[in-house]
Amino acid sequence: MIFRLFVFLFMFPAIISAQNISMPGIVVDKENNEPLAFVNIISSSGYGSITDIDGKFDITINPDDSCLTLSYIGYETKIFHINLHEKEQFIQLSPKSFELEEVTILPGINPAHRIINNVIANRNINNPNKLKSFSYISYDKMVITINADSILDKDVSNLDTNQMRVRKFIESKDLFLLETVTERKYISPGLNQENILATKVSGLNDPVMAFMISQIQSTSFYDEIIQIAGSNYVNPISKGSTNNYFFLIEDTIYSNTNDSIYIISFKPKTNKKFDGLTGFLHINNNRWAIQNVKAEPQDNTTGISIKIQQSYEFIQDHWFPVQLNTDIIFRMASASDGSTNYPLIGNGRSYIRDINLNPDLKKKDFSYHEVEINKEATKRKGEFWKEYRVDSLTARELETYRFIDSIGKAENFDKMASTFQTLLTGKIPYKFINIDMDKFIHYNNYEGLYLGLGLHTNHKISSTFSVGGYWGYGFRDESAKFGGDLSIKIHKPSESTIRIDAYDKVTPSGDVEFFDDKNQIWRPEYFYKFFYKQMNRTIGGELNYTFRIRPLRDFSWVVGIRTQEKYTYDSYYFTSTDEPWNPVTNFSTTDFMLGFKFSFREKILQTTKGQISLGSKFPVVWLNYTKGVQGILNGDYSFNRYDLKISFDHFFKYIGESSIVINAGIIDGQLPISNLYSGVGSYNEFTVYAPVSFGTMGANEFYSDQYISLFLSHNFKDLLFSFRNYKPELMIVTNVGFGSLKNPGDHHNLDFSTQEKGYYESGIIIRKLLNLQIYELGAGVLYRYGPYGFDKQSKNFAYKLSIYYTF
Repeated sequence: MIFRLFVFLFMFPAIISAQNISMPGIVVDKENNEPLAFVNIISSSGYGSITDIDGKFDITINPDDSCLTLSYIGYETKIFHINLHEKEQFIQLSPKSFELEEVTILPGINPAHRIINNVIANRNINNPNKLKSFSYISYDKMVITINADSILDKDVSNLDTNQMRVRKFIESKDLFLLETVTERKYISPGLNQENILATKVSGLNDPVMAFMISQIQSTSFYDEIIQIAGSNYVNPISKGSTNNYFFLIEDTIYSNTNDSIYIISFKPKTNKKFDGLTGFLHINNNRWAIQNVKAEPQDNTTGISIKIQQSYEFIQDHWFPVQLNTDIIFRMASASDGSTNYPLIGNGRSYIRDINLNPDLKKKDFSYHEVEINKEATKRKGEFWKEYRVDSLTARELETYRFIDSIGKAENFDKMASTFQTLLTGKIPYKFINIDMDKFIHYNNYEGLYLGLGLHTNHKISSTFSVGGYWGYGFRDESAKFGGDLSIKIHKPSESTIRIDAYDKVTPSGDVEFFDDKNQIWRPEYFYKFFYKQMNRTIGGELNYTFRIRPLRDFSWVVGIRTQEKYTYDSYYFTSTDEPWNPVTNFSTTDFMLGFKFSFREKILQTTKGQISLGSKFPVVWLNYTKGVQGILNGDYSFNRYDLKISFDHFFKYIGESSIVINAGIIDGQLPISNLYSGVGSYNEFTVYAPVSFGTMGANEFYSDQYISLFLSHNFKDLLFSFRNYKPELMIVTNVGFGSLKNPGDHHNLDFSTQEKGYYESGIIIRKLLNLQIYELGAGVLYRYGPYGFDKQSKNFAYKLSIYYTF
């Protein structure tokens, strides 16, 4: 009897388990049918579950269970009656008016702070980017469609012709669909490699757009600063967040392993002004880690509104992200039926699989660029996609591909995308040639209006070489400029390129250029070129070899040789200390160059059109060494020249974004003024603001053979003042320069000063007085002070119009 009782007790759980039922379902928002992630579900017999990031669930229930109780932040609690005849339960929750109220919790501190502080204390333990290494494969899908539910809800008989056309479209297909499969490898600290194995974009074959959309959010929610669509936000689990965010424990639930999961809502405190997020966290007391997070910018009223969700699982003894969701409302873009505009919405999903948290990776396994596109990426067939897709494509998705692909082919979307990419590099593609935009038109105080034409062959003739030239005419200096060049790509992955140039042009006196400078006239940092007023006719040629070395992929290198003859500006002439009786007006130099750019962990996307840099979080350093030789190729001067530039942008929590640029140079040897350093002035009483220049200094007002300049700016964003949707940004600017010249008496018939005592200017720029999304306009003033300030105060002021572009 006792033995039978023991057997019964042993078998009882299995008997009960055999009677239980697995019940799948999905939970959505009643108003828009959007899936709701992380909804808490309890059956009437006490079984529990949580919806995944796609709103799906699978709960174990007893056959006697008649209902499920669902609770979710911001929604009415619902008791749902189970329909056992349905294979999948479809449950809608109704939103309620929701506002996190700040409350005074007495006595003691807010109990949520203890949990948040534990999460902060364990950030480095749980942050995936702090792992020694990891690898995974992600499948990403983004759907963009028209949000026209109001048409779908109407009776067909009440719709006009245009509304019926919109309804028929959205009933069967979406506007846009893209998929990518990406393999990622990572070695701490920050050595990252992403290889796009497959990509499929409706209407396009170009994979760049697919990758760019996949970069909208970070794969980790543990960094001090969270980036969403290129904007920076203070993480609610960063140091000091309890002083600036309001946290509230909304609920406590339990996992299948009996871990406590705290559901905590958060938002910036009402008396705090910073770039913050709102949403909620699911905190698991197993290592005090994020299990789920849902967040959106507090200010989500701009042209694009974005919400992100992330889900983590405990894998191989570590929490790691397994799915990322991105929901977008494009307020700047809409579809119209003639009377009503309907916003476009995007739904992105990233599923992470094949996770290995201890892969055997070596630095030699990493390529030259952080992001590379497999040459077969756009050619993958159905079997490949079947392996990585989470679900098979629906009839709607298949129709989207069919319809949009047919339109893309007819309208040549690929050509449009290619043209846009090429435009960003400063070229206009036309058949087998590219038109150089900087050679078409420009303006400066020396040449006046310049009109010309520059042409280069493009990949339609050859992807290995490019040959081209230019011709132009300046209407103020009344002279023509022309030149030609040949580029040969020796090894595409390492960017190994040989370039030969020959030219007869004008070059600015005292200018400094680095080998990767690109003269893009719409970039504000090149606006100072408008103010050139001393330039020299220059006849010369160059031979350069640029490349990367795989073990040092953060470096770009150049070696080269250059020979030039420069003709004097106006009546200037140069005499050397050794030959003071010999005035020189033509200056011949031959020099050898070695230089590099160091950009630690710069994210570079290698495409068929070249490289696209997504920037670096660290300072970027340029260093050039130039050795002038006498007696070779008619070179008349022997010298050593060292040029340095350091650029760094950094976002500071709660106070905005700072930018620092340091320029410095030393010349060992005697050179004419054309080959020295000018002060980079951009003064006119009323003119355009040129960053990284001295806005109160006249062009060519100062010269030196050794100098250092510091350009500081800090943008407070809209932290200091904002007026509902009108949000101008206050930026403060301070620039400092020092310089000296060993033998100023060698330079004749030219009025200039040196900067031994230090040049100082400061001011303010109010950005986004007019924000046109593509570009913004602002205004400001700079003030010159210190040893080189003018006695007449009005001459120390310079009034500026600022122009910044969003691309």
